[in-house]
Amino acid sequence: MELTKPIQLGGIELKNRLVMAPVKTGYATVEGQVTEELIGYYLNRAKGGVGLIVLESAYVDPSGKEIPRQLGIYDDSLVDGLKRLITPLQEAGSKVAVYINHAGRIANPMVTKLPLIAPSPIACPTIGVEPQGIPHEDIKKWQNTYVKAAIRAYEAGADALEIQFGHGYLVHQFLSPHTNKREDEYGGSFENRIRFGMEILDEIKKEIGADFPIIVRISADEFVTGGWTLEDAIRLAKALEDKGVAAIDVSLGSSCESGAITLQTLGTQKGLAWEFASKIKEQVNIPVIAVGRINTPELAEEILVSGKADLVALGRPLVADPLFVEKAISGRSKEIRRCAACHQGCLDELRAGRRFGCNFNPSVGKEEEIEIQKAPQPGKKVFIIGAGPAGLEAAYTAASRGHKVTIYDENEELGGQLIAASMPPYKEELTGIVEYYKEVLPKLGVEIKLNHRVTAEEVAKLEADAIIFATGGEPIVLSIPGLKEYGYMTALDVLKEGKKTGQTVAIIGGGLIGMETADYLSEKEKKVMVIELLDEVARDMGIFEKNLLMKRLKERDVEIYVKTKLKEVNKSLVTETPEGERNLPLPDTIVLSVGMRPNRTLYEEVKKLVPEEKLYLIGDAKEVRKIVHAISEGRNVALTI
Repeated sequence: MELTKPIQLGGIELKNRLVMAPVKTGYATVEGQVTEELIGYYLNRAKGGVGLIVLESAYVDPSGKEIPRQLGIYDDSLVDGLKRLITPLQEAGSKVAVYINHAGRIANPMVTKLPLIAPSPIACPTIGVEPQGIPHEDIKKWQNTYVKAAIRAYEAGADALEIQFGHGYLVHQFLSPHTNKREDEYGGSFENRIRFGMEILDEIKKEIGADFPIIVRISADEFVTGGWTLEDAIRLAKALEDKGVAAIDVSLGSSCESGAITLQTLGTQKGLAWEFASKIKEQVNIPVIAVGRINTPELAEEILVSGKADLVALGRPLVADPLFVEKAISGRSKEIRRCAACHQGCLDELRAGRRFGCNFNPSVGKEEEIEIQKAPQPGKKVFIIGAGPAGLEAAYTAASRGHKVTIYDENEELGGQLIAASMPPYKEELTGIVEYYKEVLPKLGVEIKLNHRVTAEEVAKLEADAIIFATGGEPIVLSIPGLKEYGYMTALDVLKEGKKTGQTVAIIGGGLIGMETADYLSEKEKKVMVIELLDEVARDMGIFEKNLLMKRLKERDVEIYVKTKLKEVNKSLVTETPEGERNLPLPDTIVLSVGMRPNRTLYEEVKKLVPEEKLYLIGDAKEVRKIVHAISEGRNVALTI
């Protein structure tokens, strides 16, 4: 395998071609110090066999911070903590690169409480605060923050350094003609715009020595009119090679204007970043790293074999499964919990000020759970009703602890509502976690009984030690005059059951499921309208995914009515708006998507027949929430049995 071949990176040798890309976790302290939690998180990835770990973004100055608990490298007092993080990763067999950055106009002023800085006073649309243009006399001061940070990384024992020249951050803001309007020697021509970053590299090499490997991360194109282009990136790559950098890490976009492309959000073109990496690789002789939704060993191998890159970097895929490399090398790629690029459990949670995690891996942030311990009294009979994400994880965890597990589901396939969730455009990779459970559960001895609708009486006769109800949720049906008589479907009927609609469709409810149903149907060239009671649709979606979805719906002429309540179905759809009553055309099909409620019918029946201490309620059957909550709850309950 190309993946397993060693490679030279400057003065160090990596044992394989897999790199852990930097992903902010929020596990540092508010002062940027290393925590035991952070060490545990990275150590599991090192033990998993990654050749090079690039630590998450470490801010070189407090003014360049993005999230409250971000790793810092702005002060000498942080060096010992970094050493405490780096050393065990090296002892586990990984080389470690410290990744340094200043966010510039992308910094979060609510976090830093400091003015934003940039080469020119041009606000980032996602921040909305105009930065201060850096005065000429302060250029050296800001360059020096990088140089001092690099020295600290070296003193902490890092094997290499990675510097961010892309993604719309401070150095990139100097590079791009979109954000650099300076008229001094740091603006204007290409040579002037790259000067800020090149001088930083010169000073670092002067302070540390030319042998310390430096990786530079670049955006091959920023996808902004009048901005940084592939032609610019190729010229920069050649200049970086001449400067003596060890490797070039090729990504895309700007976190301000093209964040969806930078993050490779669902709805963006998969593989685009690898193609750009290959164009850079054609022009230089130093190693090139490709990144972006490389979520299987087969994809990684294909990129390397085809010559698109010399190394591949995995960010979120190593969040989803820290043993990705070990499983790939040992021929167990089907046992990898595959990242679906959904962002929901990791980046969306972090942005919302909640705990960084993963939809599909409940051990993230609880690294001691990576190896599930055997139960004190194994061999208990555990029966699970429902093979959705909560039930499947409960089955995996209980079986891993040594219990005898049987899982029942009335459907003909595993997955529960993940089946419906994977049907809208660009969501097909959500089925990856189902494929994982299909692979691992039989190996753990789990008995799976599909097409089996159990009754309360049957459950009562199971002689179970524990019965876990993961029966999910069921659609809420509104009581609207004329609706029942006219007929309707639910969003689950359309997405999960595959029921056919007419050519014109009205979707009642514009939440996540409703809008994804609109996406699904409009792609099939149905004429769709969405009626939403609140003043905004898709409130429960991540911002980048929502923006892409709304763009697609606009292109397909989907009509969206907000602040609109369906009152009656008659010869038209009678609605109520702040401006008064409004009649909308009667569609061929009405689809309800106004929310879900827990399905506890079987649980309530069994509770009358079986001691309640044997019964457990998890996932949407307990409370309707997201996948991340369902899987975590499946894990947590099974750990108590």
